[in-house]
Amino acid sequence: MKNLFFCFLVFAASVASAQNLFPVKLENCNTERFCLDCGEIKSSYDEEKFDKLLERLNKKLNLGKIEGTLKVQVLVEANGRGCVLSHTDRSKAGITDEIVKELNKFKDWKPAYSEGKPVDRNSVNLIFTIKNGILDGKIERVDMEAFAKSFDHPKNPEIFNKNYTYSNQNLSRYQFTIWNSSNSELPNNSVNHIVADSKGNIIAISDSELIVLNENVIKLPPPNPTIEEAKKRKYFALGVDAQDKIWLDGLSSIFSLDNNNWKTYSTDELGVDNAYAFEYNSVTGELFICSKDGLIISKSNHFEMLDKSKIKELPSNRVSFAMRDSRNRLWIGTYDGSVMIDNDGKVISFKDTNHILKDYCITSMAEDEEGNLYFGLYEFNPADRKIVNRNEGIAICSKSGSWEHFTTENSGIPFNHTTCVLYDRKEKILWISTDRAGLIRYDLNGGWENYHNLNSDIPTSYIGDMCFDSFGNLYLATRQGIVKVTSK
Repeated sequence: MKNLFFCFLVFAASVASAQNLFPVKLENCNTERFCLDCGEIKSSYDEEKFDKLLERLNKKLNLGKIEGTLKVQVLVEANGRGCVLSHTDRSKAGITDEIVKELNKFKDWKPAYSEGKPVDRNSVNLIFTIKNGILDGKIERVDMEAFAKSFDHPKNPEIFNKNYTYSNQNLSRYQFTIWNSSNSELPNNSVNHIVADSKGNIIAISDSELIVLNENVIKLPPPNPTIEEAKKRKYFALGVDAQDKIWLDGLSSIFSLDNNNWKTYSTDELGVDNAYAFEYNSVTGELFICSKDGLIISKSNHFEMLDKSKIKELPSNRVSFAMRDSRNRLWIGTYDGSVMIDNDGKVISFKDTNHILKDYCITSMAEDEEGNLYFGLYEFNPADRKIVNRNEGIAICSKSGSWEHFTTENSGIPFNHTTCVLYDRKEKILWISTDRAGLIRYDLNGGWENYHNLNSDIPTSYIGDMCFDSFGNLYLATRQGIVKVTSK
């Protein structure tokens, strides 16, 4: 008897910002942001229509004595359309191809709902079984607790740069302090976002929950009273503004926490009900709210909306990052390209040019005292999406206007995908975080150092975010807790 048993493999992902779960990944879906089986009301399908889908497959396929199991991850959109993200069949069987085709054509998905609103994108798992020549299928819900635990272990580094030797001569100068779920009140070791306020507090999102680190003690903020069950509240983006107000994305709502007072923002007031990121400029006092519907600039309780209706050169409304530099130039990264608006309001789009930024979305930016700019990059339309170490790296714009692009091919950067770049004014260096190779120290003169769990006290090579506190100490958001980096 031919046995097609396809094992379940959980691939690197997080509950807050899910990725492909299964080993065979398909590249035909829009995966800019989605959640994993989320919502008070879960995604499902019209059962009658799904039964007909199974009938079509059983008539089309000659299953005979085949037996086996296939698991499929489907991205369900608010409009009822679906798209297969990944599955467990490494054998490239024709049966799997037919199942994937039918699922991609299926138009009768029911989206997940959160706070009465349909979730834009949500992934759901299906399990198909073949027994006695009959194909059957159903939704298989994710055990979130078990799923989260599967990532609660150190991640060893993946160093893609084979040409650079890391001497790490400055590593001994640093001390690493760690807060995790074993030695503190941290709810979960998976810390995705981290910011600091002017009072010395470190605010972070731990497994989608808000926490505050104050005087080396982790505390939970007051419960969010805007929903009936606070335990359902999950947060997916984080920021602070000039008044130390904490801003949060709650999947289908935007909240703020100000002196223990929670507020929910309506679309009428803010212009959007979602945020990819909140970026604060301490010099101008602006908070940039980056969303799938455009960019909101918040200052002194005034909100200004920038989108394609106002800026025709904007590649799309899906804004990932925004920041203003010391020359009053506004840099905006969208998932379809990047633009710069100069001090006179002139818009320069890099997408259809020969500029270094033409194929990239700006995801992070730092500036030194001289006005040199440092950018983290995301390649939004790579030629081969299966390549892990894409041609991203960092870009540097000097104060004179010249540009450089550093990757694993021409520098000491160990991995090209960065999660954050920060300029250290005390040491006059650049810190770069990655989600595969750990922490990078770049001295701006050709000297690169790489710190991770195999050569330092940093507990993992997965670093999702960074920030400085008001004293200039560096904090890391990692999959193994919060890490404070100080000079000895």
